[in-house]
Amino acid sequence: MGKTARLLPLVLTAAALVPLPPSADPSYREIPLDGPSVRAETTPFGMVGITWPLGVQGVTANVRVQRDGQWTDWQPMNIEDEHGPDPSDSEGIERDGTEPLWVGNATGVQASAVNAAGAVRDAKVVLIQPGVLSSDSEEPGGTVEAASSRAPYPMPLMVSRKRWGADERLRAHNGASCVRPKYTKTVLAAFVHHTADRNDYTRTQVPAMVRAMYAYHVKSRGWCDLGYNFLVDRFGRVFEGRYGGAQLPVLGAHTSSFNANSFGVAVIGNFEQTAPPPAMLESTARVIAWKLDANYRSPLATIVLDGSRLHTVSGHRDTKATACPGTQLYNKLGWLKQRVNTLMSGSFSTPIYEYARKLGFRNLGQPFWGEHRTRTGWATYFGTRDVFYSVATGPHSTSGAFRTRYRRLGAGSARLGLPITDAYEVTGGARQKFQRGWLVWDRRDRQVHLVYGRSF
Repeated sequence: MGKTARLLPLVLTAAALVPLPPSADPSYREIPLDGPSVRAETTPFGMVGITWPLGVQGVTANVRVQRDGQWTDWQPMNIEDEHGPDPSDSEGIERDGTEPLWVGNATGVQASAVNAAGAVRDAKVVLIQPGVLSSDSEEPGGTVEAASSRAPYPMPLMVSRKRWGADERLRAHNGASCVRPKYTKTVLAAFVHHTADRNDYTRTQVPAMVRAMYAYHVKSRGWCDLGYNFLVDRFGRVFEGRYGGAQLPVLGAHTSSFNANSFGVAVIGNFEQTAPPPAMLESTARVIAWKLDANYRSPLATIVLDGSRLHTVSGHRDTKATACPGTQLYNKLGWLKQRVNTLMSGSFSTPIYEYARKLGFRNLGQPFWGEHRTRTGWATYFGTRDVFYSVATGPHSTSGAFRTRYRRLGAGSARLGLPITDAYEVTGGARQKFQRGWLVWDRRDRQVHLVYGRSF
């Protein structure tokens, strides 16, 4: 592309500078591409992207960077089409753009953005220096509980937002409405993506890459947060994405029009021509198995989202005309579904699930907080009831005013313990028995009262 790229009408040239040390402070810079040739000096950066106003069609973007005094070859930038919030969501999109590209420690950039009409007006090159944190070289710690036929597939080890260095103040960048996470009703499906980035990154670079993607999605694209719910690197490590609680159905911005009732897993790299490593595929399967099993969804089923019938495990290209998640990864989706099914033991058999079946899911509503461990047992929060289980108590649920009061107490609290009956009517109201007390609803004052003690 060398000769062709030199003839593109909109070019930015950044002079080479002495690289900053790895502890360089984070920085974010946008440089206008508003002339046939623009020259600018810049401090070192680790990620580059190109953005332009909404609605501009047919953009072709190219970039090359300078590292260690040498210019790389020109590289086409992947257009970030059909990522982002749902059209019905209040979360906005301020600009269209490319996928961000990790370049390591670059000191110069040349970039172009053109379409059939020529140079794209108001195009900008985004240069992000995520800096380096002492925690970048740390590995996720903790233990993973063993899976069994009576427990959902366990949550895999995960690098938390705090561990990868998310600046939570950034969520307020696009307004106060972005600070609080948004939740969807349940989890019905998983969408698999690739970030269309480099495949030769190192282990210690990944947290910085995630921080840079976070900054690009918020500052350059106008989203509330990082678009993906989870990310997986080529070494098989899982990273928590969008804020709001990994166990909850956080509304992401990964598959426009299909974010509701789904979650997005992005593998870090470009897998159009390169096959994803086995460790990456295995960890992706484990994340999906954990989320689907907790919400009682089969990876071999189909569901309807936004009027389209899709597999519960789908690639981004199943929803729109996009190359994501890359041909080589997309070709592995069949294996991925079968692997998820194997990890989930092919069926649901937990006491909470069997109890829910007896009550009827139409009465319970959809799982909101999928089956998870509590301090004293297990729980699933459905649309209308919360169901709790331990070996000592068996499965029982709270609903209505009892559920509201129990949640305020701290559901599963050591003081009251788990429910050992469901609520039942008595003269003057209703009551529900717990391991160490009662919740009593009085019809006269229409309040739920707390009474400690085994008898009442």
